[in-house]
Amino acid sequence: MAGEAEPNELARIRERILGDGRPLKDLSQSNPTRVGLSRAPELFSLGNPENAIYAPEPKGLLHARTALSDHLAREQRKTSPENLFLCASTSEGYSWLFKLLCDAGDAVLIPKPGYPLFEHLAALEQVRTLAYPLEYAHASGWHIDVAAMELMLASGYGERIKALIVINPNNPTGSYIRKRERGAILALCERYSLALVADEVFFDFPLSEDVERYSFIGEDRVLTFVLDGLSKRLGMPQMKLGWIAVSGPVLEVARAKKRLELIADTFLSAGTPVMNALPALLAGESVFLHGLLVRIRENYSIYRGILEGPGSPHRVLACQGGWTALIESPAFLKEERIAELLLRQKGISAQPGFFFDIERGAHFAFSLILPQEQAAAWCKEYRELFDTLQTQ
Repeated sequence: MAGEAEPNELARIRERILGDGRPLKDLSQSNPTRVGLSRAPELFSLGNPENAIYAPEPKGLLHARTALSDHLAREQRKTSPENLFLCASTSEGYSWLFKLLCDAGDAVLIPKPGYPLFEHLAALEQVRTLAYPLEYAHASGWHIDVAAMELMLASGYGERIKALIVINPNNPTGSYIRKRERGAILALCERYSLALVADEVFFDFPLSEDVERYSFIGEDRVLTFVLDGLSKRLGMPQMKLGWIAVSGPVLEVARAKKRLELIADTFLSAGTPVMNALPALLAGESVFLHGLLVRIRENYSIYRGILEGPGSPHRVLACQGGWTALIESPAFLKEERIAELLLRQKGISAQPGFFFDIERGAHFAFSLILPQEQAAAWCKEYRELFDTLQTQ
């Protein structure tokens, strides 16, 4: 059952290190509040007198949705305030959509490699997950195996599969949905009457300006739900605000919105203070994005500079965007054993590839949001461990 798994050996070693008061070098750090990203204190103020008024609206306060709609329009991602639903987080957004789209025992398609959160969220709603593969080709990067996805749908699972989930860009592969993939995905959703759920929390973090990016906001061919929120977009997971943008054929959207509004009204989880603060928070987004884009691009270059080069057994996999770089290293030992040695000998915590269902070789997830000095120092220590293993 969900929540009953025991901590693995890596988790136990981490607990011992922290319990002994030793520093833990989290090379896979994804918490933006732990990496020195300074934020203006006034952004967290509760001083607005409007916060004393509780005016529950299932979709979220209209002025907050209007501000968000205007902000997205400036980014060429147009959606009406009436098609936006505010929630406490993208995780909650997923739970609402599973309630909306699925009955117990139904299934959704999720990407592999991918973040394990989806299995937990789906299991809590008694929904099954079926994984479609992403394949890697150096140096073009990761691609969705559309043929495998189509085979899954045609093989008899289709009648119980209710939605196709895409992560744009994927976590941890950092691959955006390509133009050809986008068309194929929409065609499959049309053919098999699937809703499309697009997670775009990392959409605004490309590793170069020439990366082609195609948002699903406003898509009208199929019933579409796009998830985003403050956690990544503004590095504010503690502010607890996410949203769902709904689009698609008119009648399907109207029916879905009516049911989704009932779900949202049942929980009313978005807080009044953060909704009132949303216009001001969005106004400061460009400054935050600029600073973090500089950091993630520099860190990606740092990792390549340290780990690649003539004769190096390491490879930094091609990445288009997001907060994570995947490192492929020599499989001198099993991934879990290497991860244990990193913890014991270097005090470095790095998520191994099996955490994301990467089945072959030895892979580790490196954070791109670390301060550059930490990224460089810890990456060098990572390489030192492999240099030692190579000589044994």
